[in-house]
Amino acid sequence: MIPFNSAFVVGALPSGLYAALYLHDHGVDVFVSEFKQRSADEKFEHAVRLLQQVGVPFEFGQNTASIMAAYDVVIVSPGVPLEAPIVLIAAQMGKLIVGETEIAAYAGLSVLAVTGSNGKSTTTALLGEIVAEEYPDAVTGGNLGTPVSQLLVEHPLAGPAVLEVSCFQLETIHTFHPRVAIFSNLVPNHLDRYGTMEHYFAMKKRLFENMTADDAVVLNWDDPALRALGPMLSPSTFYFGLSDGVYSGAHVVDGGIVFKDTTRMVELFRETDLRIRGRHNVANALSAALAAFLYGISPDVICRAVRDFNGLPHRLEYVGTVDGVTFVNDSKATTPESVMTAADAMTGPYVVILGGSSKGVSFDKMARHLTEDRNLVSAIVMGATAPAIEDSLRNAGMKTIARVESLEDAVRNGVHLLSAGGTLLLSPACASFDMFRDFEQRGDRFREIAQGRRGGVTR
Repeated sequence: MIPFNSAFVVGALPSGLYAALYLHDHGVDVFVSEFKQRSADEKFEHAVRLLQQVGVPFEFGQNTASIMAAYDVVIVSPGVPLEAPIVLIAAQMGKLIVGETEIAAYAGLSVLAVTGSNGKSTTTALLGEIVAEEYPDAVTGGNLGTPVSQLLVEHPLAGPAVLEVSCFQLETIHTFHPRVAIFSNLVPNHLDRYGTMEHYFAMKKRLFENMTADDAVVLNWDDPALRALGPMLSPSTFYFGLSDGVYSGAHVVDGGIVFKDTTRMVELFRETDLRIRGRHNVANALSAALAAFLYGISPDVICRAVRDFNGLPHRLEYVGTVDGVTFVNDSKATTPESVMTAADAMTGPYVVILGGSSKGVSFDKMARHLTEDRNLVSAIVMGATAPAIEDSLRNAGMKTIARVESLEDAVRNGVHLLSAGGTLLLSPACASFDMFRDFEQRGDRFREIAQGRRGGVTR
């Protein structure tokens, strides 16, 4: 049930656009306001066509406060900071500020939610595959790529929804209520927005604030902060982990992934069933399988979906091999910790491409980790953070560092450094906005450059 009659929607990209379309379809008087000029993004023309088709009014190039004042609530997309002038004015007027993710609650969706600093997209995608194996009307999206409002517009009779939920989205929830929720891990991230880890963690924990004892939370036993969080939560708490521990949840036992508590042990799948590489992906699969099991999905269904899952683009994605150099696209690695995870998945000589736009985090721990990695041939740095990353690497004792101006130069240098063969790994540790629209465009460009070398790559 939607608790208001009119809404001023800030933003005309998919989250805002489809929030407006969903609300309009359900009888809400809607206005869409986009601060950027209509010519600033090709997606705006698509938005205009859809809004005009249904008769929703809109503006581009400004957010008009006098128009906003006539509406009950203000709907914001995750990319709209709460410090945006129109949002601050709305707050001063006493308007309710609502995030697009809240529409899941209005629709009464049965939600399985995933948050965390790293691994949440792969976990969400795998969990979505498992749930869809059992429920053909299930949908998957959220921060993963398709906003929940778009899922609902395109699938009005949607069943369970598996949603990746970012801290930005959690800033503006009110009644959002997952039935099962995963918190994959906690490492420094988005400190440019939050300033401190305490503030960042507080935003992540909002995922659980509307959950009850009838719901289930899945936490990472190997993460001290999340292990300590469990006893503080109202929902039933379960854990997953790669290390030994006495807890109810998912364990690795003799190559099997099992659910274990005080009364039973049930095998969910075998490690050998996984197609995606890296120990971190074993952890991702542990959490997804556990969440599905707690939702009532049988081990046979879980195992079948795990066996069929090939991973996601831009997450340790094998691009191909040319002249003995294997290209791996890990553009989604936008934190230092995710680079360390990617490095640990390398099994032979490799060169890593680092750098992008800043998220306000330190690169020192990553630099020490890479410097100690005997498989690493060299690091190549680029983008706005190149000087900071190079400083951290040199302070850690690394001597083989190259600084370049473009991704094309990075690939050219990397291939030269791997003349004896090995892996060229794009794993930037940073966001992409200094050089690319998003991490997908960065990864796609890396793939294009690789596939353009000597007529293409072999697979």
